[in-house]
Amino acid sequence: MRMTEYCNFTPALARPRLRSVRINGLATCLRLEEVYWRIIEEIARQKSMSVGKLISQWAREIDLTQETVCNFTGLIRIICVTQLLDKKHPINLEAIDPDAMGNPPQ
Repeated sequence: MRMTEYCNFTPALARPRLRSVRINGLATCLRLEEVYWRIIEEIARQKSMSVGKLISQWAREIDLTQETVCNFTGLIRIICVTQLLDKKHPINLEAIDPDAMGNPPQ
């Protein structure tokens, strides 16, 4: 991997992945870049929750605080970024193995 100032990451982190999840009991598919799925999986692991339960919690909180949600996946991306910014200890995304979470890449 070529060392640059801003692009020091594995290209696989930028690939989109479609994943089926249950949000508050309703099945839906979310398409997010791999980097966001890894962040979500790590947050869920730290909270001892499934990815679906974590995203359901976020959806309920969004319902309580937002008037109209036009781009739910955009809000999920924002939550991921703000969670990383709020962390005292950064998450090493390269070290998180999606297969170990029981979620094969799609």
